[in-house]
Amino acid sequence: MARISLAGFKDPARRPRYIIWTGAAVLAMAAFVIVALGATSTRWFCAEVCHKVQDDTIIAYRASSHANISCMACHMPVNADPVTFLLHKATALGELYLTATNKFEIPLNAESHLALDTKHMPASQCTQCHSMSNRDVTPSDGIIIDHQTHIDEDITCTFCHNRVAHPEWDVQLVNVDPSTGELNRGHENFMEMTACYRCHSLEKDALAPGECSACHPEGFKLKPDNHDKTGFVKVPGEELAPHAEMAREDLERVAHATEGEGEVEAKASLLGVRKAYASSGGEEAVTETQRTEDGWHVVSVKAVSYCSTCHEKDEFCTGCHGMSIPHDAYFTEPTGTVPANAEFSGGHPEASKEKLAKCEMCHEQSKTFFCDKCHHGSKVGGWEFDTKVAWKTQHAAAVREKGAPGCLGECHDQKLCNDCHDKEKPLPSSHKAGDWLRKPAEKIGVHAESAKKEITACEVCHGAGGTDAKFCKGCHK
Repeated sequence: MARISLAGFKDPARRPRYIIWTGAAVLAMAAFVIVALGATSTRWFCAEVCHKVQDDTIIAYRASSHANISCMACHMPVNADPVTFLLHKATALGELYLTATNKFEIPLNAESHLALDTKHMPASQCTQCHSMSNRDVTPSDGIIIDHQTHIDEDITCTFCHNRVAHPEWDVQLVNVDPSTGELNRGHENFMEMTACYRCHSLEKDALAPGECSACHPEGFKLKPDNHDKTGFVKVPGEELAPHAEMAREDLERVAHATEGEGEVEAKASLLGVRKAYASSGGEEAVTETQRTEDGWHVVSVKAVSYCSTCHEKDEFCTGCHGMSIPHDAYFTEPTGTVPANAEFSGGHPEASKEKLAKCEMCHEQSKTFFCDKCHHGSKVGGWEFDTKVAWKTQHAAAVREKGAPGCLGECHDQKLCNDCHDKEKPLPSSHKAGDWLRKPAEKIGVHAESAKKEITACEVCHGAGGTDAKFCKGCHK
């Protein structure tokens, strides 16, 4: 095995040559390290070598206001010493392995964990250039921002400005996620109003106030333009108004966001859902924004309800609808054990008796036959209810085709039918047919065939007792 010999340094004749060559090797190695560190710290290297497979990040960077700022200025600790600098470079070698093995992440830093990391992205990363003591802050019209309050609460700059150097909103994303084959979905924008409500809320125990006046000046138009459109609250003849459709989509988005590898159960409420989905790494989901010893734990923007940024469910939605919205499964199908939190123990039948006007407000049974489509449709042996025709007109055909037991067994008793028929005294069209009493040259008439098929239908008008009923006996002595 070869050994490094120091004999040359001990030999007076060879010592000068050994010292010169050793010095040259050290200088060459130092020059190589300096050049390598310098080259790997350039924007060219970051864009064309290290993150070449993540072009979206580079495209967004070049379109940003920081396009002329070195990557190292933001992604290297401020005033880093040589040891910290070298350790950072050594850690970054992990990116080379992920790139070579095609295991890189699309999008890079998908959940913006770096922006929320107070250790690796403290406020000093930004204030080294943007001193808040002498900087004029120019927020968008209608926005009030108290940066000092946020600084005092240890809210770092990237907590809100997460994509300031990589804005994706006005660029065309081109990357495809190698694991799913889908186009890069991009990142959440922490500058949107819903992102503010990761901490701000109308709830009494909120970390920060959610009232409009906290962030908007007097006179600012608070209501979104879509709320001012005709028919936003209710469209005549339509079951679902635009505001309800928007609320439903908001609920579905939030519910989807709360589902993940952390198996977080989505709340069955329309507003105020403040749970985040688990990250792709399967870590425990953040259920509420809070500060702990290891920093801030923040819910996902996707898990914040857009509607709840202005409206409190209990006071606003329920105040108008008169009951919780949307209806839960028990409310729709009140069967089995009554849930402990059931608003109406008898589900919607009980609610409709108490709040008929509220039901009519949305469902317009008098115009749309909303209730009939189920109660006089699918529940009657699968009858195809004609929404353009009142039930009173088509119920006879349904009874004739599907039978009376479906009505009597589900909802009605015999008395209901008798009371109506006694009052209206309707004569079915079948009774007017020439062969109703007796078919020509036959011993039996259509009325007898109908009685044999379902005599309970006859009893509605002619009285109970089957073939022994007084009505039948009056003819069949």
